[in-house]
Amino acid sequence: MGKKVSKQKRQLLTIVGLCVLLLALVISFFVVTRYKDKTEKEAETNISLYTIKDAAIKSFHFKNSTAELTFVKQKNKWVLSDDTKYSLDQSKVETLIDDVKEMSATANVTSDCTDLSQYGLKEPTLQVDITDNDGNKKTLTIGDESVAGEGRYVYIDDEVKKIYMIASTFTSDFETTKKELKAEAKATASPSSTPETTASGK
Repeated sequence: MGKKVSKQKRQLLTIVGLCVLLLALVISFFVVTRYKDKTEKEAETNISLYTIKDAAIKSFHFKNSTAELTFVKQKNKWVLSDDTKYSLDQSKVETLIDDVKEMSATANVTSDCTDLSQYGLKEPTLQVDITDNDGNKKTLTIGDESVAGEGRYVYIDDEVKKIYMIASTFTSDFETTKKELKAEAKATASPSSTPETTASGK
């Protein structure tokens, strides 16, 4: 009787062990699958369009609804190509450069666009050109924001068939003017007043 119970106990333990092993395998499968899906999704939402190093940027130009400006570098400072004496806020200009030196799309909308106006790209909201020291140029043409608010439509260079989606906030820094990019005048210290003295020096 005791041997029979012992045998049943061993069988039960074996079954329990197999169930635990099976459960562990199932959990591992779902974890690995979920991680793979997440990785693939992240890859799909981070499509690299181009990268240009800061030091390689020779000039850049942008045109929005109210302004059209071209910047060139002179003696390690950014100046306006048509008004080199105009004092620019270098930090604001650098912010614009940071926005465009490396571009990634959040989605590939279509590779066969037949109507740019459908995406607001026939009359773009913003156009940005960046030229490097070798004369190579990258052009961004940005159109409408998607109806769902997922981002803005864009195409690169003359590849008008390929439409991508970029972050909606991209155009924010470029909603600026020449006046808004002007460097603030440094405050000058007022001359210190000296106490009046009498003829006797008292």
